[in-house]
Amino acid sequence: MARFASGKAPFLRISDQPNQGTGIIMRDFMIGLIPVILFSWYKNGIQVMIDGNIGFLEMLYPLIFIMLGGLLSTVMEGIVFYIIDPDSRSFKGILEKLSTSYAMIPGVLLAMILPLYTPIWVLIFGCFMGTVVAKMLFGGFGHNIFNPALIGYLTIAVTLTGVINAAGGVFNASEVLVDAYAGATPLTLLSRIKELDYDKLVAPYGTLWNFFLGMIPGALAETGVLAILISYAWLVARKVIKWFTPLVYVGTVFIISWFIGIAAGEAGIWFPLYSILSGGLMFGAVFMATEPVTTPKNPLGKLVFALFLGVLTVLFRYVSDLPEGVATSIVFLNIFTLPIDNWTAVLRAQGLKKQTAVKAVVLILLFVLLVVYAILKAGSMYTALIRLPNLIGRWF
Repeated sequence: MARFASGKAPFLRISDQPNQGTGIIMRDFMIGLIPVILFSWYKNGIQVMIDGNIGFLEMLYPLIFIMLGGLLSTVMEGIVFYIIDPDSRSFKGILEKLSTSYAMIPGVLLAMILPLYTPIWVLIFGCFMGTVVAKMLFGGFGHNIFNPALIGYLTIAVTLTGVINAAGGVFNASEVLVDAYAGATPLTLLSRIKELDYDKLVAPYGTLWNFFLGMIPGALAETGVLAILISYAWLVARKVIKWFTPLVYVGTVFIISWFIGIAAGEAGIWFPLYSILSGGLMFGAVFMATEPVTTPKNPLGKLVFALFLGVLTVLFRYVSDLPEGVATSIVFLNIFTLPIDNWTAVLRAQGLKKQTAVKAVVLILLFVLLVVYAILKAGSMYTALIRLPNLIGRWF
């Protein structure tokens, strides 16, 4: 009897989880996306129709856009299978391949992190880059080094952001009428004004409660923090993801952001909350940083991965010219997934012996240096203008 799997990742010990398998994991993952998809549809479709700013057919568009992303990536994988595999040149053969390739997931995820008014041809281009280039050219599911959806997203962000903004960008038909938004998402606004000022960064969008509920401008599915937390609870309960990976990632961003606020002169807790509730951090932490193929497999590796994701996200957001940073951080660390996995596996097996201890010290020093640099550099770049002694009353 075979004791070890030799196929494609992810792997699970059947003796520990008899009712689990790759198919069940991916099914539960797709179910976990449903609360976020429904929120996205409500915020950008149903609520906007209730406001009287769009009609019935346009109300359906956010849902159709996400479904179209899944369809496009599925069709593209089917075409690749037809070209490269003579045994799959039948409808039945292609369906069998697609059933174990989970082809729709990259396209669905890509559509969810794009702005509402992304042109369809841009979505097609992103699906091609993510599905064909980042996934299929590396050997398909289980062999890809980079997260396919994020490769598609970054390719679009680097080359076609102007096209998306010209088409309408992230603002739905109700948000575009709000003068206080000034045509910017919260993180874009921060990158413009370089001031840690509650009245300028939070107040235009309401309160931090609006951030938590997701009623702020942003990509289709990235703003719905409450919906994402519901999905997180489901994925943890179903053992699809480890509970600590998103928690460590988000917690690292929270703590470093708090110290950046202190370094800039504002010691209030509102800024770290603003940091974790803005942009795609929550979505990336739950759905991207836990992806089973392109992230470490063992628990210690996941912990190291999440810690470095946190500090890199802060660096990209507040020190570089990138107002987001989540996608860039995850794709960058995908390069180091295998070394992290190998080293942490040896460390877990051998403990802190001389060879492993040296590597551990180097890794800890690197992390500390990055954290200190992020705090000092960002603290010098931003100015905190006010203190809010009674901030709690302004959250709601």
